[in-house]
Amino acid sequence: MEEARPVEPPALTAPPETEASAAAEASSGAIGTSTIVPDPSAPDTRENGAIFISEGRGRGFGRCSGTSVSSPNLSLVFTAGHCVFDEGHWSARHWVFVPAYRYGERPFGTFAAKWLGTTPGWRNHRNSNFDVGVAVVARNESGERLAAAVGADKVAFDRPPGQLYDVFGYPVRRPFNGTTLRVCSQAPYVGHALDAWLTPGPLQVGVSCEVSPGSSGGGWVVDGDTLDGVTSESYPEDPTTVYGPYFGNAVKRLYDRASRVR
Repeated sequence: MEEARPVEPPALTAPPETEASAAAEASSGAIGTSTIVPDPSAPDTRENGAIFISEGRGRGFGRCSGTSVSSPNLSLVFTAGHCVFDEGHWSARHWVFVPAYRYGERPFGTFAAKWLGTTPGWRNHRNSNFDVGVAVVARNESGERLAAAVGADKVAFDRPPGQLYDVFGYPVRRPFNGTTLRVCSQAPYVGHALDAWLTPGPLQVGVSCEVSPGSSGGGWVVDGDTLDGVTSESYPEDPTTVYGPYFGNAVKRLYDRASRVR
């Protein structure tokens, strides 16, 4: 786990003077700085976890973040698309979800992926507007299904982007170290990245939250228990704004497909 590096999306190429940064400057609110979740195993946060990936010979180990989501198979994890399909490779060799990970501890065990999926827009075109991935995981060492062990957030689709989000994740790169779950509480919507306008699909959503690589795939929670986004990327010049795909029809189809996996 200590050797795992953050799995990163394609770098944003547009200048940081985006709709999002302009909106952030215009607002009087403080930048969404993440804080440590004191007890990630608590009932209201244990759905969040760290992802560890063995990417195969010569590719090393990767890290992302994810969220247990309610589904009929009780075994569904939402994350970013680049955390399951990266640079033309499925991350299927050894992919595990560790809910409530903290300082190397695994209070609910380890859930290994048995099926990975992403959107056609990400798989075929690496379009960040569709950078969403899912994993159906096997039971843990105690024979428990994921949702039975830690619970699961609901998932929302087609909501307006102008919401307040609790943005969870395990940032690894400095000033963070990846050992603890962090959250930007009630992060405000601030607009869209310019890059999002350059490719097809519903525009990525931008929120005010300071994260770093390793947070990719971390859940954006609204209303306390409903997933409505995942962390995808940020501009190097603007680390206090993070972007995630809009949860629309493509994400709903992915969810429906993964929910049928047994």
